[in-house]
Amino acid sequence: MKKVLRLISVQLGAILGDMLSIGNNRKRKPKAIYFGVLLFVLGMGSIAFFYCFMLGKGLQMYNSIDILPAMMMAVISMIVLLTTVFKVKGTIFGFKDYDMVMSLPVKTGSIVASRLILLYSINFLFVLMIMIPMMIAYGVLANPGYLFYLYGLLTIWFIPLVPIILASVLGTGITYIASKFRHSNLANIIVSVILILAIIVLPLFVKDTGEEIVNFSRALTEQVNSIYPLADMYTKAVVHNNSMALVSFLGISVVCFLLYSLLIGKVFKKMNTVIMTGRYRTNYKMGELKQTTPFQALYKKELARYFSSTIYVLNTGVGIIMLIAGAVALLFVDLEQMLGVPQALDMIRKVSPIFISFCLATSSTTMASISLEGKNLWVIKSLPVSTKVIFLSKMAVNFTITAPSVIAAVLISIVLELSMIQTLLLLGITIGFSFFVAVFGMLVNLKLPNFNWTTETVVVKQSASSVVTIFSGIGIAALQYLMLLILPSFELAYLIYGILLILTDIALYKILITWGNKRFVAL
Repeated sequence: MKKVLRLISVQLGAILGDMLSIGNNRKRKPKAIYFGVLLFVLGMGSIAFFYCFMLGKGLQMYNSIDILPAMMMAVISMIVLLTTVFKVKGTIFGFKDYDMVMSLPVKTGSIVASRLILLYSINFLFVLMIMIPMMIAYGVLANPGYLFYLYGLLTIWFIPLVPIILASVLGTGITYIASKFRHSNLANIIVSVILILAIIVLPLFVKDTGEEIVNFSRALTEQVNSIYPLADMYTKAVVHNNSMALVSFLGISVVCFLLYSLLIGKVFKKMNTVIMTGRYRTNYKMGELKQTTPFQALYKKELARYFSSTIYVLNTGVGIIMLIAGAVALLFVDLEQMLGVPQALDMIRKVSPIFISFCLATSSTTMASISLEGKNLWVIKSLPVSTKVIFLSKMAVNFTITAPSVIAAVLISIVLELSMIQTLLLLGITIGFSFFVAVFGMLVNLKLPNFNWTTETVVVKQSASSVVTIFSGIGIAALQYLMLLILPSFELAYLIYGILLILTDIALYKILITWGNKRFVAL
C-alpha cells in the first residue's frame, strides 16, 4: 500500500508540479498559484451553485424540485464519461513514462492501482465542485431532512466510479482501434467534435418553455434512470431516503470498480505494448522535394503538432466550435419565440461581443506551444531562424484556429440585425481579441513554461500557463460588461473597449519581441 501511495504522490506531483510552482524556481513558495487554484475551485463552485439554484427555482414553480439531484447526478456522470474517454490514453495506457515506471521494483498490480486512483482523483474533484453546490441549493429550496445530507455526502465518493469504468472501456476501445490506423488522432477529434456539436446545438431547437420544459426534463430523467439504473438508485437513496437503494448504489459501484481493476491488471502490459507500438507504414517512397520559406515550414510543423494531439485540439478548440455551432444554429431559430421575451433580443445584441470574447478566451494555443516542445526545445532553438519567426509561426496556428470566429461574428450580426457601426465594432473586437489571446498566451507560456511533463494533458489543461491565460482572458472579456454598465450606449462602450484592446495588443507584441526574445534564448 505504501508503494501505491508513493506512486500516486509522484504522479500527482508530475501533474501539479508546474501548476504549483512559479517558473523553474521550485524553492519559491507558490502562494499566488495556490491562491489561483483555490479561487478556481471556489469560482466553479459558485457558478455551479448559481446554476443549480436558478434551475431549482424554475423546477420548484412546477412542484418538480425533486428531480434536481437526479438531473445533476446524471449531468456530472456524463461529464466524467465524456472527459475520461480521452484521458485513458496518457493515464492508464500509453503514458509517456511507461518504460521508466515498469522498471521500478513495484508490482504491476500496484502500478495499475495507482493509475486508477489517479484517474479517480482527477474526476472526483469535478464531482465535488458540482454536487456539493447542488446539495446546498437543494437544501435551501426543499429543506430536506438530515438524511439527505448524510446520504448525499456518502454517495459523492462513489458517483464517478461506474462512469470511469464505462469511459475507460470506450476510451480503451477507441485507442486500440485507432492505433491500427495512420490517422488515429483525426478519428478521435472528429468523434469528439460530433459529440460537442450535438450537446450545443440540439437544446437550441427545443422551443417549448415553462411547464413543457419541466415535463421534458422529468421525462428525460426517467429515461436516464431506465438506461442507467444507478441514477434511479441514487434518486431513491438521496431524495427519498431509501436505505436499501443506498446500499445497492454503493455496493454495485464498488464491486464493478474492483472487477474492472482486476481486468485492467490482466491486460495492462499487453494493451500498453499494442498502443505504444502503433502502426507504421513500410511503403515509403521518395517524392519531390518542395522548398518553402522558414516561416511556412515552421507553421506547417506547428499545425501538424497541434492536430496530432486530441486533448490539445479539444481543449483549445471547443470555444470556437461552440461559437460557430451557436452562430449557425441561430440562423434557424426564432430567438424571440424561444426566449419568450422580445426585450431580451436587445440585451443579446449588447452582450454578443462578450460572448465571442469568452469563446476566444478559451482558444489560446500559444499558452502551451512552448511547453509542448518539451526536452526537444533545443532543436527549434538551434534552427537558423530568428526567434521572431518562431513566435509568429506559433501565433499563426492560433490565428488559424480562431479565424472562423470572424465568420461567426458576421452571422451573429445578420441574425441580430446589427447596424453597420455595431457590426464593425463586433468584427473589430473579434479580431483584436483573437490577436490578444495569441500574444498573451505566448508571453505567459514563456514566463511559466513546463518542459518536464509526462502527459500532454498536464500542459494543455492543468499547467499554470493554461490557468493564467484562460482566466486572465475571461477577466479581460468581462471588462466589456462593466463598460456597458458605466457608459451610456452600446456603440460608445465597445468603441472605447476596442481602442483599449488594440493598444494592449500593440504593447504586448512589443514586449514579446523584446523581453520574449531574451526569455526564449534563456530557456
